[in-house]
Amino acid sequence: MTACEKAREGRRVLLASPTQDQADQFWEKCRTWLAPLIDAGIVQKNETRRTLLFPGGGRIRAKTAHDADTLRGDYADFLVLDEFAIMDPSAWDLVGAPMLLDNDGDAWFISTPKRKNHFHAMYARALGDDTGRWRAWHFTSHDNPHLSQAALAEITADLTEDSYKQEIMAEFLDNEGAVFRNIAACMHALKGATPDQHKGHRLVMGADWGKQQDYTALSVVCADCRCEVAHDRFNKIDYAFQRQRLVSMAEAWDVRMIVPESNSMGAPIIEQLQRDPKLARVRIAPFETTATSKAPMIESLALAMERAECQWIDDPIWTAELEAYEMKVSATTNRPTYSAPPGVHDDTVITRGLAWSGVSRSHRPAFGAV
Repeated sequence: MTACEKAREGRRVLLASPTQDQADQFWEKCRTWLAPLIDAGIVQKNETRRTLLFPGGGRIRAKTAHDADTLRGDYADFLVLDEFAIMDPSAWDLVGAPMLLDNDGDAWFISTPKRKNHFHAMYARALGDDTGRWRAWHFTSHDNPHLSQAALAEITADLTEDSYKQEIMAEFLDNEGAVFRNIAACMHALKGATPDQHKGHRLVMGADWGKQQDYTALSVVCADCRCEVAHDRFNKIDYAFQRQRLVSMAEAWDVRMIVPESNSMGAPIIEQLQRDPKLARVRIAPFETTATSKAPMIESLALAMERAECQWIDDPIWTAELEAYEMKVSATTNRPTYSAPPGVHDDTVITRGLAWSGVSRSHRPAFGAV
C-alpha cells in the first residue's frame, strides 16, 4: 500500500527481497490493487522486469537481491529491503545507501531477526537515534490482525523455545558463540556523571581508532568506582581532530592513564599524544592488538561482566555491539578468535576492553610516568 501511494506521488519505489517467492508476494499485491489503472492504460506494467510505471514518473519495481552485486544497476528514492537479516549487509552499505544520496531518499528495513547480526545492529542504532533520521518498530506475530490466532497457537506448539522467540516473538537471540553474558546486569552506570563526582579517583581511558567505515571510540572508566563515566563514538573526521577530542575528554576527566590501540594509524597518533604537554601527567600505555593479545583482553572483559565487576553506560549502540560479539574456533589452529559478525562494528567493544585492561593493571605509583 505504501509503495502504491509513493509511486502515485512520483516516487521511485524499489523492493528487494533475497528470494523470488518474497518478491512475488509483493508484486502480486501491487498488481492486484492497481489492476483498474493497469487495465485503463494509466499505469504501464512490465511483467518481465516486474515494473509498474505511473504518470509523472512514479515507479514500482520488485526484484531479488542478496548482496551489493545483485542490487547494482537500479535506482530508487524509496527503497525497501525485505528480510534484511538474511541479506548481505553490503546490499545497503555499498549500493543501497549511495543510491539514495542524490535524492535524499528513504529506506525501510523489514525482517524477522536472525540472532544478533547486522540487522540487530541497525535496529539498535535506530532505537538510540536522537537526530530524527531513524525510527524503529517491533511487532510479534500476535500483533498481526490478519493471522488466525487458533492456527498460530497450533503452529507454535511444535516450535522450539528459540524458534518461538525468534520467528513468532521477533526477538533477537544471543549468537551461538556469544562472548558476553550478564550484560543487562552491568548496564547501570550513571548517565550524565560529572568529573567532580570522581575528583581524585583513578580514571582510565581506552581508545580505538577509526576514520571512514570504522568508528573511533573512547571510554573513560573510574578504576576506584568500577564504572564507566563517559564515552564517545565518531567517524569521518581527520586524525588531528580525533586527537583533539581525546585530549579534551582526558583533560575534562583528569584521566591518568590512556590505553590506545597502536595498530595501523594508532602509532603516529600515540607519538603525538606522548609529546602533548596537556598530557604530561598521563601514563600512555599503547596496546597492540594481535591474535595473541586480543583474546586475553576480551576474555578479561567478558569475565568482569559475568561477575558484574564493573558498571557501564547503557547506550543502545554500545550494548548491541557487546551482544553481537562472538567467538569462533579456528579450524587451522584450534584456537578461539573473537570478532563482530559481518556488517557489525566492534569499535566500542575494543575500546571498553582497552579501558578495562588499563583498570586491571593500574596502580597509583605507576601514574605520572609516560
